[in-house]
Amino acid sequence: MVQMLCRVWGVGMLSILALTTSNIILTLRLMQGRGMGGCEGGNSGSAVIPQSVPRSWTSALSSYNQSEYLAFLRAASVNTSASRVSGMVVAAGDFQVDKGRGRWDARRTYKIHDSVFTGPRYQPLTEELPICLATQTSVDRLFWLAQVARYWAASMSVAVFTPDVEYGIARAYLTYLVACFPFLGEKATFHFVYPKGHLPKDLPIVIDQLQDRCDQPLAVLKELLKKRDPKMLVWRERMPYPQNVVRNVARKNCQTEWVFLVDVDIVPIPALSHDLSLFLLSKTAKNCKKCAFVVPTYEVDERASLPMNRSTLMNLAARGRARPFHQKVFLHNQHATNFSRWEAREKEHPGERQVSISHPVTNFEFFYEPFYVARDDTPPHDERFLGYGFTRNTQVYEMHVSGYTFHVLSPIFTLHWGMQVKRSRPAWREKQNNVNRRLFEGFKKEVFARYGKDPLNMMATRKPQRPAKVPQPRPQARKA
Repeated sequence: MVQMLCRVWGVGMLSILALTTSNIILTLRLMQGRGMGGCEGGNSGSAVIPQSVPRSWTSALSSYNQSEYLAFLRAASVNTSASRVSGMVVAAGDFQVDKGRGRWDARRTYKIHDSVFTGPRYQPLTEELPICLATQTSVDRLFWLAQVARYWAASMSVAVFTPDVEYGIARAYLTYLVACFPFLGEKATFHFVYPKGHLPKDLPIVIDQLQDRCDQPLAVLKELLKKRDPKMLVWRERMPYPQNVVRNVARKNCQTEWVFLVDVDIVPIPALSHDLSLFLLSKTAKNCKKCAFVVPTYEVDERASLPMNRSTLMNLAARGRARPFHQKVFLHNQHATNFSRWEAREKEHPGERQVSISHPVTNFEFFYEPFYVARDDTPPHDERFLGYGFTRNTQVYEMHVSGYTFHVLSPIFTLHWGMQVKRSRPAWREKQNNVNRRLFEGFKKEVFARYGKDPLNMMATRKPQRPAKVPQPRPQARKA
């Protein structure tokens, strides 16, 4: 009897060991497949978080609770006992420009230096995956790049606006970022843009010392920004940010057929690049020559955990901790996406995993500004629009006039950390918006002459007016 029990126990243990081994092998294969040659989540190749990084940083980055990471970034002072991270090698000439070279924009207002740094995985990823993420930023928002790159496994193209000493700040901080956050530096290419009246100036910064503080990314940036002279800030704060110039620079430096153009504070969820790539290789995407695929964006409470899928996102929304992007700030910015219809698919297709088209955009509005994936032959962003107002929506409007159709993808989405509330506009921003509104009068005539179409009847009105505020549905009382 004892021998029989021992035999049964032995067979059982062997079965458990075999099952465990097979599960480990299967998990490794799935992880390799999800990465498709990249690093989905920074867990392959040089993107592995080095052991020398302080535990507070590694735990924050590996945690799905992004509030921990944001709180860590925003900490004014944390433990500085970090050992240097050398995950990326930055050569002496990287992030440097020769003012006598570069290229001008179409109006010879801004000098552009392409590829001041290119990571070792950038080119292979452009051949392995059909999509590239393009984004742009000023120096004060550079810290967001670590979040954008955290779960994005495909190539990235980043344009940075670097007038005057902000060039020196960008050069120092980006060298720091790619060394301390190798999952960013390995797959990205960077470009610098500055106005002709404010040429780049370097700063006497000991960059090597910054890399001893990998646990203080935001504190390091704040210290670097203090190196701007107060006299400089007087003209710098009045200078319109050339959003469309840097958008075009970032986009045109992508080498893939498809481009996902986002703002620097729009954060991809895990597996987004993998899931998008599979969809873009499908017949649905290949056979649609003038299609733009909208990826819904949600604002999420900073204290919430990172929603891994639509079901988790909907649970957050039900508790008032997530909502469609700009819903409270300017509803018509994203309203045409029809978030209600997208959310309804969770009941119709619970646990949906494969990316597909949820529905077409049928109620297109002039102020519509979705974040979308499209081929790189879409109309460029018109560079006459500087600062705020009429920058993104005019490009989307021209796409609509030229015959592009917009299709909302399911079940994927992107995030904006923090619930936005409507605030009064500063005077300088309202001034920029008014200037761009006047410029739109000429733009709409050019678009009409170019395509011979006026689907929104823009030629019949003197200037586009902001639509009337749509009444918000009253929230239902929560059940006890």
